[in-house]
Amino acid sequence: MRDPAPVIARATTGDAREIGAFQARCWEQTYRGVVPDAFLDGTAAVDRAARWEARIRTRARSVLVARSRDGTLLGVTSTARSTAPVSDLPALELVTLYVDRPAHGTGVAARLLAAAIGDEDAHLLVFAANTRARRFYEKHGFAREGAKTIDPGTGLDEERWVRRRPV
Repeated sequence: MRDPAPVIARATTGDAREIGAFQARCWEQTYRGVVPDAFLDGTAAVDRAARWEARIRTRARSVLVARSRDGTLLGVTSTARSTAPVSDLPALELVTLYVDRPAHGTGVAARLLAAAIGDEDAHLLVFAANTRARRFYEKHGFAREGAKTIDPGTGLDEERWVRRRPV
């Protein structure tokens, strides 16, 4: 039997510590062996929690969490809206979308994406090495645009992906 749909809610500052630890776990699951170990090992969960607390408190990002019925954190997403969009990019940026490995393939990511951006045009950055994420975004109407860039924190190639809905 399939688990019921996750409960998606707006994150509060009280969620920041858990989100910081969750982000560290997701990065470990996805990027160990891809991102330099020094980068993964160099960011403490407490630092991540402080950044999430500030993002939520200041509303610099709209942050949503997906939880199982028993309260287990399954996924996190955040978006930011630019008041002065860059070039011809949509104003809405999907900044993060993390799903715990045991929840992969369950629809959590799709539900979080829908809750975060709805039917709006949006853009995001994704590591070129993250083929799973690139397939997911393509399935949901995003396409790569522009040249690859280098992520300053990791040194990895990243790509800009954009979704534009027909007018």
